[in-house]
Amino acid sequence: MKSSPIKLRTSRGPNGGKQKLSPVARKAKRDRDGKASAARKYEKASAQKYRRNAKKRGVSLKGKDVHHSSDGSMRLVSVAKNRGHHVS
Repeated sequence: MKSSPIKLRTSRGPNGGKQKLSPVARKAKRDRDGKASAARKYEKASAQKYRRNAKKRGVSLKGKDVHHSSDGSMRLVSVAKNRGHHVS
């Protein structure tokens, strides 16, 4: 059976989407990414809790996101303003 002349390409790049890291770098990345994902999971849960409580108080949530300030406080801001570091 002849193979097809059409070559399938992936968007992952020539090495299948894997980074070529040394064993030491791979372990450091795994540890670093694990800590970041745990922090992100906490922020998502706290934002969800804040939104639920705001909804119970009767606050309109349409087009709003929860902004986590550097001092630890949270507030509702527009979705457009909560991208990057544009919140003032």
